[in-house]
Amino acid sequence: MPTQVNEIVQNSGDTLFIGLQSYTEAQADIFYGRDEEIDRLTNLIKANTLTIVFGKSGTGKTSLLNAGVFPRLRKDYSLPFRIRLEFNDDSPDLVTQIQNILQSEINKYGFKTETTPSSQTLWEYFHSEPLWKSITPILIFDQFEEIFTLAKKSTRFGNEQQATFWQELADLVENSIPEKLKENFLNNKENINYSYKDQKIKILFSFREEFLPEFESITLKIPSIKYSRFRLMPMNGNQAYEVITKTWKNNINETLANKIVGFFSNDEHANKSYDVMEIEPSLLSQVCSYIDKERNNAGGNQISAEFLDKYPKEIILRSIYDEVLSESNEALNRDENATQGNAKPVNEFLEDKLITDEGYRIKYALHAQDETIRPGIEVLKRKYLLRDEDNSVELTHDVLVPLIKNDREQRRKDIAMATARQRARKRAFQIITGAVVFSIIAAVVIWFLATKKARKDKEVAEKETIQIKHSIDSGNVKLDSIKNQISTYTVNKNDTNQVPALLKRQLKLDSAITTLHEVVQQLTAELTTTKSSSDSLASHSTQVKETLERLIQDSIAAETKYTQLNNTYTTLQNANTQLNANYTTSQSANTQLNSDLNNSKNELTALKNKYDKLNGDYEHLNADFNDYKSKKAQPPPVADVQSPAEDHNLRLSLYSSKNEEIPDNLIIYLIPDIAANKKLIRDSRVYDNHYDFAGLKKAQGSKTAVFDDNAYSFTDVEPGDYFIKICAFYGPYKTITKKSAGNETAPKIDISEILK
Repeated sequence: MPTQVNEIVQNSGDTLFIGLQSYTEAQADIFYGRDEEIDRLTNLIKANTLTIVFGKSGTGKTSLLNAGVFPRLRKDYSLPFRIRLEFNDDSPDLVTQIQNILQSEINKYGFKTETTPSSQTLWEYFHSEPLWKSITPILIFDQFEEIFTLAKKSTRFGNEQQATFWQELADLVENSIPEKLKENFLNNKENINYSYKDQKIKILFSFREEFLPEFESITLKIPSIKYSRFRLMPMNGNQAYEVITKTWKNNINETLANKIVGFFSNDEHANKSYDVMEIEPSLLSQVCSYIDKERNNAGGNQISAEFLDKYPKEIILRSIYDEVLSESNEALNRDENATQGNAKPVNEFLEDKLITDEGYRIKYALHAQDETIRPGIEVLKRKYLLRDEDNSVELTHDVLVPLIKNDREQRRKDIAMATARQRARKRAFQIITGAVVFSIIAAVVIWFLATKKARKDKEVAEKETIQIKHSIDSGNVKLDSIKNQISTYTVNKNDTNQVPALLKRQLKLDSAITTLHEVVQQLTAELTTTKSSSDSLASHSTQVKETLERLIQDSIAAETKYTQLNNTYTTLQNANTQLNANYTTSQSANTQLNSDLNNSKNELTALKNKYDKLNGDYEHLNADFNDYKSKKAQPPPVADVQSPAEDHNLRLSLYSSKNEEIPDNLIIYLIPDIAANKKLIRDSRVYDNHYDFAGLKKAQGSKTAVFDDNAYSFTDVEPGDYFIKICAFYGPYKTITKKSAGNETAPKIDISEILK
């Protein structure tokens, strides 16, 4: 039997992993696996006034900001303010909450300021306080979707207060002078003490991605929401491997680290690329927390193959799953109506609603009848086993599906077995009851018939006995009468005539008496026979009674024998069920293999499509590059040839902070900063990858840089404002002003990001 699992650890003091908690800035040195995301997001924040970060629940947005981005920003003379708004009935208004957090952080670091946030609008404060000339303030609104959820449930934060809040943020992001200050600006422009043209503040909104449409609805007020966006995806296999190996360091080897990464695939034997795996950081942290706690309980030794065999994937995931489901059902147990007649309603909800019969996770749209189970759903969401989107819920990861499917099959088997047993008991009861009733009826009928005949024979015998007694009594009376007559006779011995007559009469009497005695003896014999017959009937009745008792005993013995046979049948049926279960498991494994094969084919098709698209993009870029090279190789038209004293060049100063060599094949555009090019310039102000070849070529007055003498330069550039864009992934941009005629050098541009 597998080792009994212990309680899941959620306390970072017990393990090297922190479970479901978010990483803090103090834990930055143990936050691994997100270096690429940290670099990209930090650069986006630096390059844009507003950045929005979104991702599914459980992907680690808060941890990325706290332990990844904040330390990077502080090194660059930036001060991040983490803001999580409150929506309690006694909470201050939203703008006041921001002002309180600003003042608290400033006091915490001991900065000396001339103004306080609460004395003016946010726009005035960030444009007038001298502190922000040397330090860049960054407002980080974490879990910002609550502005659309918790605020709606509270009467405290109505439309008017939210309108004020959004207006203050819009003025900050778009650098718009607040309405109440515009008249003063127009009338006293020369005496305004605000540096209103400069915009140093940065703002970031972080929220769950299902609320992205809600933020789209406020783009009319804050257009910048459309531009700088960062979507945080789940970790891939490589990142999970980095988390495991860097956290455990020398306590785990490469093979076992790969085995743990394999926990997050339903088929550990599938050659699934780590690049395409999707692993929820929260689930990874829970699994590793459990392993590390068991390691500490075992003495804190190195993780070995024997250790992982003792705590395999199934045991760990089962422990996490059972604990969370127990807590979810407990949340419902507080409501007796929700669990009436059902001990595990949350389990049945997952088994019946969130996976298909074949074992694939699906989304389920919640309905009014699901209200009773919502407390349990909230626990599953908080523990990151479930995510919701547009009133629909789904499992966070495929690794949970086999657990749920097995539980569902076992539940259905138990129900089927219980139903079969109930039917068998009912049938057995009917059979036994029928047999007993039949035996009793048969015995009663036999007893009744036998008793009836006995009673009838007894009555006949009694009548005959009475008649015989009556006859005997009559004979005795006659005999006595004859004797009396004889005794009354006076015989005259001298009368010779009477003597013969008397003698004859005496002989007749003697003969009659003899005959009468014979009759009496015969009647007496018959009476004895009748009495014997009556006794025989009584004995027969006793035998019938004994036969009836034996029939009842035989019926009880038959019921006992049936119970034994039924138990034997149940044992055989259980064995047959186990064989069917083994067959079903084998069939499920075969189905899963076919499913994984189809998934691999689909992934291969998707990768091929992606390759075809990238190849097309490459061919397009190569064509543009060849076109550029051919133009570069051709001498310029005579009409465009500058005089030897060429004095309108704008030379670029490119460098790499990582000391890479500057390539000679970069495509760099110079766009005049005029009204006709405003939209194109605005769209190109995305740091990571936005560049539009067609648009840049067609921009009014655009020029392409030429590489010569180990440097890039633009020829014949008149004085004015220009926008420079390097066309490459992570390609930077620069806004410059050419002040006068003559050769000039633009400010330095770091291109290390595009040389990765």
